[in-house]
Amino acid sequence: MSKGLFLKRFSIRTILDEAGVIWYLLSKLCEVINVVAVVDMGSNSFILLLQHEGETLLEEVYEVGLKSIEDEDEAFEVASQVISQIKTKVQNVPIHVFGTAIFRERPHLFERIVRQFRLKGEILSEEDEAYFTYMSVDPSFEKSITVFDLGGGSLEVVRKDWFMSLPLGTHVLNRLFDLSLPEIRQFEEAVKHVESMLPSFTNPVGVGGSFVAIASMKRGKWDLKAVEGFVLNWSDVEAVIERLRGNSFEQVRGWNVIPAGREKTIVAGCAVALAITKHEPVKVSTKGFRHTVARMLEEGGIQRPWARSG
Repeated sequence: MSKGLFLKRFSIRTILDEAGVIWYLLSKLCEVINVVAVVDMGSNSFILLLQHEGETLLEEVYEVGLKSIEDEDEAFEVASQVISQIKTKVQNVPIHVFGTAIFRERPHLFERIVRQFRLKGEILSEEDEAYFTYMSVDPSFEKSITVFDLGGGSLEVVRKDWFMSLPLGTHVLNRLFDLSLPEIRQFEEAVKHVESMLPSFTNPVGVGGSFVAIASMKRGKWDLKAVEGFVLNWSDVEAVIERLRGNSFEQVRGWNVIPAGREKTIVAGCAVALAITKHEPVKVSTKGFRHTVARMLEEGGIQRPWARSG
């Protein structure tokens, strides 16, 4: 075999095996350098975070849509498929899982998953989820900001000394209003509903996949580094809605801008974002409570500083 032919074949095999090789090397690296693995188990998605000494090594989103799955066995199967993928990729590293709104409603489902895969984990209270998320943006509780953490089951509104949880998650809004593509028949009604429930706020920061998805649609690609700190105003959100309107779920998914599955919740996310940006532009954060708890686990354990101060 000629050297040129060997290199060509090696190059093709390398391309084909690249993902597997990367995951194998990453798994081995995690064993050596004491990486922390955290999974944010939400209503819309599960998010895997690998962190070492405060630095993000990997962040990967898996859409699950559990809020829209009423049958527990079906929900367990969907969740199990994702956790199996994560455990296959992150071998020999303890995985810490944290459940949010969907599992506060269905704790038995969380217990089944943890027991099946022998995971370390807990279901976060509304207060824990709110303040751990807030700390991902303002770890020292020094800023005058309002954090909006939008998930599938709820919208957490958090300031450094106060929080509230509102039933304005994207799956909740999808049940209350007809926000289906391509017509988006009740978008204006959904926006008014959100506005009627929002408290007063200043300096809003948007956390969660919906804000990231809207910013990504505006930029034309999914790039977490590029959208971190991106400022959305009402005209940006309006532009995204106009782009979505008239297109089917399949067409939006075919644009390959947002993760598959997110096309079912982005309109509801826009309703929340528009209600906020009508008052003030919102700064997008790609962080979340997972970054706070990962840092705390690296430092020795979960702490709740707001409980001591309050």
